[in-house]
Amino acid sequence: MRQQDLAVIILAAGKGTRMRSSLAKVLLPLAGHPLLKYVLDLSYHLKPARTIVVVGHQADQVKSTFSDHDVEFVVQHEQLGTGHAAQQAQEKLKDFTGLVLILCGDMPLIRSQTLESLVREHRKSEAKCTVLTLKSKASHDFGRIIRDVTGSVLKIVELKDASEAEKKVDEFNSGVYCFDNLLFFKALSCLDSDNAQQEYYLTDTVEYLVKKKYFVQAVQTDDANEILGINSPDDLNRAVRLLEGQPDSSSS
Repeated sequence: MRQQDLAVIILAAGKGTRMRSSLAKVLLPLAGHPLLKYVLDLSYHLKPARTIVVVGHQADQVKSTFSDHDVEFVVQHEQLGTGHAAQQAQEKLKDFTGLVLILCGDMPLIRSQTLESLVREHRKSEAKCTVLTLKSKASHDFGRIIRDVTGSVLKIVELKDASEAEKKVDEFNSGVYCFDNLLFFKALSCLDSDNAQQEYYLTDTVEYLVKKKYFVQAVQTDDANEILGINSPDDLNRAVRLLEGQPDSSSS
């Protein structure tokens, strides 16, 4: 039975320049399947009412590849950041009431149990946003989770915008979130691009909600492999090894 109050948005518009391939990143093969298939399978496992994929680079090819899947597509014509990408789903969900789960199309190794736990914890709490985070002593190129002295989540700072003190924080953003749908798009509408990359950051929705006195919570994983995003040929090779059950020495 579908969860009628759950929609999934998968961000899959990126070009993947560092992959050194002519293919859109989400079409790159991993163990015989395009990257995006793994994330779609995760979405279907949750049985959401809607699954919306935001495409951009090689949009027609991505749509064609997954034309036989139960999915809706929206196009991000300009690559203006993750927040801008998520905004493209607003028209599709304007009449939807419930929760929206944000996934990344290049993150094939996250476990369905982790996503189920994230949604379950969100439902149990009074939070308007629940973010999946990684607690790790290792160095990662992810945004940092900034908390106040009581341990409450304040904001997410992207690495390129982080101060030296913020770069030392050992809790990292995964890029996976659960939001109240209507409040999510309200927050997205208030984003600006005044940052190091001059992009509309999806992460800034967290600070917006906190400033508006809404509760934001984090659900932690200590498994860096789960939130591995495929951004380079090395990442892809690492994912292959992990899928094959080989030991991985590059995470901690």
